[in-house]
Amino acid sequence: MARIDFLKRKIETYLKREQLLKSDEYTKFEKPYLKKARKNFTVANLMFKISNEDGFKKILALSSDFEIYDWVIVVSYYSMYVSALAALAKLGFKSTSHTATIIVLEHYYVHKQKNLDVKHILQLTKAYSLTEDLIDKLIRTKTKRETAQYDATPAISRENAVSALKDAEEFITKIEEILS
Repeated sequence: MARIDFLKRKIETYLKREQLLKSDEYTKFEKPYLKKARKNFTVANLMFKISNEDGFKKILALSSDFEIYDWVIVVSYYSMYVSALAALAKLGFKSTSHTATIIVLEHYYVHKQKNLDVKHILQLTKAYSLTEDLIDKLIRTKTKRETAQYDATPAISRENAVSALKDAEEFITKIEEILS
């Protein structure tokens, strides 16, 4: 009960700050958000294939060591996030805060409707953390090019990309099931 009260208070705070908006007019965005989530997921998969398969690199005239696993992670997260926005839209919410989105999802879809498992919230949170870490790294290395150049570990990035794609597929599919 304490968690539900905490979530309610957080939602009220986000509404007051206008980082979360409530109106029946937002329900019309449910389907467009789902469509955009799937499109983003397709882009993430394409980026993975370009990074992972020599045939794609050859067709695109890219060097054999070209990889963009970091962007696979970022786009996978955004595909999950946009599907989460679809779930909020179904309830008449619009969010401008990633944290507010996660709070509303947990409150309404885990605790109230019991359609999502906590693991789905954790997948979204994990993807958000990975993306934030990549953005932080970009900010930190803006003036330190060598850190970005020498700190990249393709094997770890590839594993993270595979995990992000798997989580995104499961998360988006679950949101689509809930909303259909």
